[in-house]
Amino acid sequence: MQTGAARSETHPIDTLLALGICLLLAFGPLAFGAVQEWAICVLEVGSTFLLLVWAAREFSKSQPRVIFYAPFIPALLFASLIVMQLLLRTSAYWYATWSQALLWGAYGVIFFLVTQCFYETAFAKGFGIFFSVYGFFVALFAIAQEFTSNGKIYWVVPNRNLGWIYGPYVNHSHYAGLMEMLVPIPLVIAIANLYGKPIRLLFAFAALLMSGSIFLSQSLGGILAFTVQIGLLMVFLAKRRSRGRLFLLGALCIALAAGVVLLRPHGLGERLANLQHPIARGGADMRVAIVKDSVKIVKQRPILGWGLGTFPIIYPSFRSFYSNFFVNEAHNDFVQLLVETGIGGFTVITVFLVLIYRTGISGVEKWRREHCPAMALAALIGCTGLLIHGFADFNFRIPANAALFVALAAMATVTGASTHANKPH
Repeated sequence: MQTGAARSETHPIDTLLALGICLLLAFGPLAFGAVQEWAICVLEVGSTFLLLVWAAREFSKSQPRVIFYAPFIPALLFASLIVMQLLLRTSAYWYATWSQALLWGAYGVIFFLVTQCFYETAFAKGFGIFFSVYGFFVALFAIAQEFTSNGKIYWVVPNRNLGWIYGPYVNHSHYAGLMEMLVPIPLVIAIANLYGKPIRLLFAFAALLMSGSIFLSQSLGGILAFTVQIGLLMVFLAKRRSRGRLFLLGALCIALAAGVVLLRPHGLGERLANLQHPIARGGADMRVAIVKDSVKIVKQRPILGWGLGTFPIIYPSFRSFYSNFFVNEAHNDFVQLLVETGIGGFTVITVFLVLIYRTGISGVEKWRREHCPAMALAALIGCTGLLIHGFADFNFRIPANAALFVALAAMATVTGASTHANKPH
C-alpha cells in the first residue's frame, strides 16, 4: 500500500478503466438523473464491474498497489456507521437503509476508483476534455429541448411526475446542480494556459453555453450557487494577482449576461424578483417548516440517526403543516444527513469534506500551466457549487449528481496530492 500520488507505467487497462468511469458518470444524467431503479442498478453493477476489473489488474501484478489518501478514513467510518444501523437494527426501516447502503457503496467505489485511476496527468487532461465536451452537448440539448418543448423529456418520455423538466431531468434544480459541477471544468481550462488561444476559445464557448443553461433552467438555487462559484473564482484570481485572467473571467460574465438578456427566457425576471423576498414569494416557507420539523426529529435520535434513506418514511409523523404533497426529501441535504445518520454521520462527512478541500487547495498553485492542479481547482469549485445548493435542495439524493460529486471530490484529492507530491522540498 502506498500513500500520496504514486506513479507507474500506464497500462491499456488503466485507460479502459478511466474511460469506463467517465462513461458510467455520463450515463447517470442522461438516464433522468439515475433516479429510477433500473438506472440505480446500472450504477451499482457498473461500479462493481469496474472495481473487479481494477482488482484483477492489480492482483495480476507481482506487487499489487493501493494508493491511500486521507479521505479514505472518514469514508470508511461513515460506512461503518451505516453497517451499525443495519446490524443493530436501529434503522426505522431496515430495507430502505439497506437499499441506500448499496447505492452509497457504489459512490464509495467510484471515489476509490477515481483516486486509483486518475493519478496520471494524461488522465486528468482526458477527464477535463471529456466532461467539457459532455457538458456542452447536454446543455445544447437542454436548451434545444426548452425552445422546442412538447412537455416531454427527450420529446418522447411523458412527464408523469408533473415536475419542472429541464434537459434530461424531471427537476430543473437538479439539472442546475449538474451544470454547477461541470461548468468550472471548461471555465478553468479557458482562463488557464493549458492550450493555445483557439482551443481556449472553444472551452470558453462551452462554459458560456453551460452557464447560460443554468439561468435558462430558472433554478434559483442553481443561479445563486453559480454566482457564488464565480465570486469565489474571482477572489482566487485576485489574491494571486492574476489581473489578465480576472479580466477574461469578467468578460465571460458580461457575455453570459448579454446572452441571457438577448434570449429573454419567459418567467426568468419574475423568478429572480423572488430573491428579494425568498420566504414570502420564493416558496421557501414550506422548506423552512421542514427544517424546523427535522430539528425535532434529530433530537429523538441524535447519535446514529433514524437510518440512511428513512427520511420520507418517518417525516409524516413529525410534519407540522398540512399539504397534499408527499414530502420525499428535506430539501436541505445537510439537515437530512443529520436526521438519517445523526451527529456521528454528519461529523465524519464534515471531516471527509475538510480533507478533500485541504488536499485540493494545497495543489492548485500551478493551475495556469499544469493539468492536474487545474483539474483540482475546477473540481473544488464544482463541489462547492453543489454544497451551496444543498442548503436549499436535495441534489445529493439524485444518484447521477451524487456520483459526479464524489468523482470530483476524488479528482480534487488525487490531482491536488499529485501536484503537492511533485513540489521540491
